[in-house]
Amino acid sequence: MEGRLDGASQPPQALPSGAGAGVATVAFTIDRSGRVLSARLVRSAGDGMLDAEAVSLPRRASPVPAPPPNIGGGSITLAVPIRFNR
Repeated sequence: MEGRLDGASQPPQALPSGAGAGVATVAFTIDRSGRVLSARLVRSAGDGMLDAEAVSLPRRASPVPAPPPNIGGGSITLAVPIRFNR
């Protein structure tokens, strides 16, 4: 899952020049096929530009790997830290 999110992230030079470094935590919900249904900010990186990038990242990474069959439910919500380094 981390590799898929990393692949969808923008390189630091692609972020706006005012964006710094930090860690934002994002919760996102996926369906049984790995399609991202929603994403929301759980913990701010302390920078609005990084927070916005963190929330948009799961949608760009969609679809992510499908959850294993032994995890029940029609959808699964995960919370992941997204680290930005300048």
